[in-house]
Amino acid sequence: IYQSAIYAYGNQLIRDPVDADRFVDLQHLQKLEASGAFAEQKVAIAPLKTAGGPVEVDPLLSKDIRFLFAPNSSDLDLNNQENLKNLEAIKRLLTVSPGSTILLRGHVDNSLVEEFRKKGGEPFVRQMSLKAVEFSKARAGEIRRLLIERHQVDTARLDIAGRGWDEPAGTDPEQNRRVEAQWFTLE
Repeated sequence: IYQSAIYAYGNQLIRDPVDADRFVDLQHLQKLEASGAFAEQKVAIAPLKTAGGPVEVDPLLSKDIRFLFAPNSSDLDLNNQENLKNLEAIKRLLTVSPGSTILLRGHVDNSLVEEFRKKGGEPFVRQMSLKAVEFSKARAGEIRRLLIERHQVDTARLDIAGRGWDEPAGTDPEQNRRVEAQWFTLE
Protein backbone atom coordinates (compact mmCIF):
# COMPACT_ATOMS: atom_id res chain seq x y z
CA ILE A 1 0.00 0.00 0.00
CA TYR A 2 2.86 2.35 0.85
CA GLN A 3 4.54 1.79 -2.53
CA SER A 4 1.19 2.25 -4.28
CA ALA A 5 0.71 5.58 -2.52
CA ILE A 6 4.19 6.77 -3.48
CA TYR A 7 3.58 5.80 -7.09
CA ALA A 8 0.09 7.32 -7.17
CA TYR A 9 0.92 10.64 -5.54
CA GLY A 10 4.22 11.05 -7.35
CA ASN A 11 7.41 12.86 -6.46
CA GLN A 12 5.74 16.29 -6.42
CA LEU A 13 3.88 15.37 -3.24
CA ILE A 14 6.30 12.86 -1.71
CA ARG A 15 9.73 14.18 -2.66
CA ASP A 16 12.03 11.78 -0.80
CA PRO A 17 10.05 8.72 0.25
CA VAL A 18 11.47 6.57 3.00
CA ASP A 19 12.24 3.00 1.98
CA ALA A 20 9.22 0.76 2.62
CA ASP A 21 11.41 -1.83 4.36
CA ARG A 22 11.71 0.57 7.28
CA PHE A 23 8.01 0.04 8.11
CA VAL A 24 7.69 -3.67 7.45
CA ASP A 25 8.01 -6.50 9.95
CA LEU A 26 7.74 -9.63 7.84
CA GLN A 27 8.56 -12.22 10.49
CA HIS A 28 4.92 -13.32 10.97
CA LEU A 29 4.27 -13.57 7.24
CA GLN A 30 7.51 -15.50 6.73
CA LYS A 31 6.47 -18.02 9.41
CA LEU A 32 3.10 -18.49 7.72
CA GLU A 33 4.78 -18.96 4.36
CA ALA A 34 7.23 -21.51 5.79
CA SER A 35 4.35 -23.48 7.35
CA GLY A 36 2.71 -23.90 3.93
CA ALA A 37 -0.73 -23.34 5.47
CA PHE A 38 -1.90 -21.03 2.69
CA ALA A 39 0.27 -22.27 -0.20
CA GLU A 40 -2.70 -23.10 -2.44
CA GLN A 41 -4.44 -19.74 -2.04
CA LYS A 42 -4.20 -17.07 -4.72
CA VAL A 43 -4.75 -13.33 -4.59
CA ALA A 44 -8.27 -12.71 -5.87
CA ILE A 45 -9.03 -9.04 -5.50
CA ALA A 46 -11.49 -7.92 -8.13
CA PRO A 47 -13.20 -4.61 -8.76
CA LEU A 48 -16.74 -4.32 -7.46
CA LYS A 49 -19.14 -3.28 -10.19
CA THR A 50 -22.64 -1.97 -9.97
CA ALA A 51 -25.27 -2.70 -12.59
CA GLY A 52 -25.51 0.98 -13.50
CA GLY A 53 -22.23 1.20 -15.43
CA PRO A 54 -19.45 3.68 -14.75
CA VAL A 55 -20.09 6.02 -11.90
CA GLU A 56 -18.27 9.31 -12.26
CA VAL A 57 -17.40 10.26 -8.73
CA ASP A 58 -14.19 11.68 -7.40
CA PRO A 59 -11.46 9.09 -7.82
CA LEU A 60 -9.75 8.07 -4.60
CA LEU A 61 -6.40 8.64 -6.27
CA SER A 62 -5.88 10.42 -9.56
CA LYS A 63 -2.90 10.68 -11.86
CA ASP A 64 -2.83 13.16 -14.70
CA ILE A 65 -2.51 10.83 -17.69
CA ARG A 66 -3.73 12.36 -20.95
CA PHE A 67 -3.75 11.14 -24.51
CA LEU A 68 -3.93 13.85 -27.16
CA PHE A 69 -5.60 13.35 -30.55
CA ALA A 70 -5.44 15.02 -33.95
CA PRO A 71 -8.49 17.04 -35.03
CA ASN A 72 -11.47 14.93 -36.15
CA SER A 73 -9.69 11.69 -35.27
CA SER A 74 -10.33 8.98 -32.73
CA ASP A 75 -7.20 7.06 -33.77
CA LEU A 76 -4.35 7.35 -31.28
CA ASP A 77 -0.97 8.23 -32.79
CA LEU A 78 1.14 5.21 -31.85
CA ASN A 79 4.27 6.87 -33.22
CA ASN A 80 4.02 9.43 -30.41
CA GLN A 81 6.24 8.15 -27.58
CA GLU A 82 4.20 10.05 -24.97
CA ASN A 83 1.07 8.09 -25.95
CA LEU A 84 2.98 4.80 -25.64
CA LYS A 85 4.35 5.82 -22.23
CA ASN A 86 0.84 6.71 -21.07
CA LEU A 87 -0.55 3.32 -22.11
CA GLU A 88 2.25 1.67 -20.13
CA ALA A 89 1.60 3.96 -17.15
CA ILE A 90 -2.03 2.83 -16.99
CA LYS A 91 -0.95 -0.81 -17.15
CA ARG A 92 1.45 -0.15 -14.23
CA LEU A 93 -1.30 1.50 -12.17
CA LEU A 94 -3.52 -1.54 -12.62
CA THR A 95 -0.64 -3.86 -11.74
CA VAL A 96 0.17 -1.93 -8.56
CA SER A 97 -3.41 -2.27 -7.31
CA PRO A 98 -5.03 -5.53 -8.48
CA GLY A 99 -8.58 -4.45 -7.60
CA SER A 100 -8.41 -0.97 -9.08
CA THR A 101 -10.27 0.33 -12.12
CA ILE A 102 -9.62 3.05 -14.66
CA LEU A 103 -12.21 5.47 -16.03
CA LEU A 104 -11.22 6.80 -19.44
CA ARG A 105 -12.95 10.14 -20.09
CA GLY A 106 -12.92 11.33 -23.70
CA HIS A 107 -13.13 15.00 -24.72
CA VAL A 108 -13.30 17.06 -27.91
CA ASP A 109 -12.30 20.66 -28.46
CA ASN A 110 -14.94 23.37 -28.33
CA SER A 111 -13.43 25.66 -30.96
CA LEU A 112 -16.34 25.28 -33.41
CA VAL A 113 -19.24 25.89 -31.00
CA GLU A 114 -19.64 29.54 -32.02
CA GLU A 115 -19.52 28.57 -35.69
CA PHE A 116 -22.26 25.97 -35.05
CA ARG A 117 -24.31 28.63 -33.26
CA LYS A 118 -24.02 31.02 -36.23
CA LYS A 119 -24.80 28.24 -38.69
CA GLY A 120 -27.95 26.86 -37.07
CA GLY A 121 -28.61 28.42 -33.69
CA GLU A 122 -29.03 26.57 -30.40
CA PRO A 123 -30.83 23.55 -31.92
CA PHE A 124 -27.81 22.90 -34.17
CA VAL A 125 -25.42 23.38 -31.22
CA ARG A 126 -27.39 20.77 -29.22
CA GLN A 127 -27.34 18.38 -32.18
CA MET A 128 -23.58 18.78 -32.60
CA SER A 129 -23.10 18.48 -28.84
CA LEU A 130 -24.62 14.98 -28.94
CA LYS A 131 -22.26 14.05 -31.78
CA ALA A 132 -19.35 15.47 -29.78
CA VAL A 133 -20.24 13.24 -26.82
CA GLU A 134 -20.30 10.16 -29.08
CA PHE A 135 -17.02 11.17 -30.72
CA SER A 136 -15.33 11.74 -27.37
CA LYS A 137 -16.60 8.34 -26.22
CA ALA A 138 -15.04 6.81 -29.36
CA ARG A 139 -11.70 8.33 -28.32
CA ALA A 140 -11.99 6.77 -24.87
CA GLY A 141 -12.96 3.50 -26.54
CA GLU A 142 -9.79 3.63 -28.64
CA ILE A 143 -7.64 3.84 -25.50
CA ARG A 144 -9.59 0.98 -23.93
CA ARG A 145 -9.11 -1.13 -27.09
CA LEU A 146 -5.36 -0.50 -27.09
CA LEU A 147 -5.03 -1.37 -23.39
CA ILE A 148 -6.91 -4.63 -23.94
CA GLU A 149 -5.11 -5.62 -27.16
CA ARG A 150 -1.57 -4.43 -26.45
CA HIS A 151 -1.36 -4.77 -22.66
CA GLN A 152 -3.90 -7.55 -21.96
CA VAL A 153 -5.86 -5.42 -19.47
CA ASP A 154 -9.09 -7.04 -18.27
CA THR A 155 -12.11 -5.33 -19.85
CA ALA A 156 -13.90 -5.29 -16.49
CA ARG A 157 -11.26 -2.92 -15.13
CA LEU A 158 -11.80 -0.24 -17.78
CA ASP A 159 -14.80 2.08 -18.05
CA ILE A 160 -15.29 4.77 -20.67
CA ALA A 161 -17.26 7.99 -20.79
CA GLY A 162 -17.67 10.65 -23.44
CA ARG A 163 -17.79 14.21 -22.11
CA GLY A 164 -18.00 16.10 -25.42
CA TRP A 165 -16.79 19.69 -25.26
CA ASP A 166 -18.31 20.46 -21.85
CA GLU A 167 -15.07 20.23 -19.83
CA PRO A 168 -12.32 22.11 -21.69
CA ALA A 169 -8.82 21.85 -20.25
CA GLY A 170 -8.11 25.40 -21.39
CA THR A 171 -8.27 27.57 -24.48
CA ASP A 172 -5.85 25.49 -26.58
CA PRO A 173 -7.92 23.22 -28.88
CA GLU A 174 -5.09 20.66 -28.98
CA GLN A 175 -5.24 20.22 -25.19
CA ASN A 176 -9.00 19.74 -25.38
CA ARG A 177 -8.78 16.82 -27.86
CA ARG A 178 -7.88 14.32 -25.20
CA VAL A 179 -8.68 11.27 -23.12
CA GLU A 180 -8.04 11.52 -19.38
CA ALA A 181 -7.49 8.48 -17.18
CA GLN A 182 -8.85 8.43 -13.63
CA TRP A 183 -7.71 5.68 -11.28
CA PHE A 184 -10.11 4.26 -8.70
CA THR A 185 -8.67 1.99 -6.02
CA LEU A 186 -10.27 -0.31 -3.49
CA GLU A 187 -9.83 0.87 0.06
